[in-house]
Amino acid sequence: PLANSYFICPINSCRITQGLHYYNAIDFSNGKCGEAIRAAAEGTVVKVKLISSTSRWIFGGAGNTIAILHPNGVVTSYGHVSASLVSVGDKVSQGQIIALMGGQPGTPGAGLSTGCHVHFAVSGARNPFAR
Repeated sequence: PLANSYFICPINSCRITQGLHYYNAIDFSNGKCGEAIRAAAEGTVVKVKLISSTSRWIFGGAGNTIAILHPNGVVTSYGHVSASLVSVGDKVSQGQIIALMGGQPGTPGAGLSTGCHVHFAVSGARNPFAR
């Protein structure tokens, strides 16, 4: 179990645009590509997958993705990013800007997306934003 305050929302204003779906994920968006995506908790970057392909099926549809391993063993993943501001092995603090939001269909790395948003997935625990 996680304390309710362990994770923060990965974007400003925390607007959920799709509830719990694939890979224990919630989608967040304010409708703006290029918006800052923040680390939900401190941890170590364990994956940065970026590609210039416009295929909707890259990386399982999640598009460009960043994953962070947190001290409690939980991994959070951030999909549909347009740019990464971190590299594998980087230590990040909670709230640190790690990427910019993407997801605009037809743009590089957007994956299977209908618009600008971040796909926030949690492995190893319940997604704290699931309702």
